[in-house]
Amino acid sequence: MERYSRVSSSKWQSIYSEEFKRFVCNDYLTGSFTRREVEVKHGIGNSRLTYWLREMGYDYLKPRIVSLPDMKAVKIDASGKESQKSITELERELQEANLLAEAYRKMIEIAEKEFKINIVKKSSTK
Repeated sequence: MERYSRVSSSKWQSIYSEEFKRFVCNDYLTGSFTRREVEVKHGIGNSRLTYWLREMGYDYLKPRIVSLPDMKAVKIDASGKESQKSITELERELQEANLLAEAYRKMIEIAEKEFKINIVKKSSTK
């Protein structure tokens, strides 16, 4: 990765490549370092990272991307009891969701009949 796209005539100002800017912003957004620590790590000036984050459209004041915790490992014994239990539980949840969807559909049908209004959008309309 190229750090500089070109060096300015002034010794105080360097023009960094877009790839380097994106790399540093990604390092800050996905890492656990503060803005200042990332600036020191990459050897860029004070508040340069804040400027780049604003320039690229990131809201640097909001909390950064947090990593998700690892999923719990399911222990499966030789007979597969844990997986069978999990499958049974998922089937029950699916059945409940289907019943709930059917109840909502019936409620909409009753409301359309009683109030004489169209609630469900027809598929042929735009």
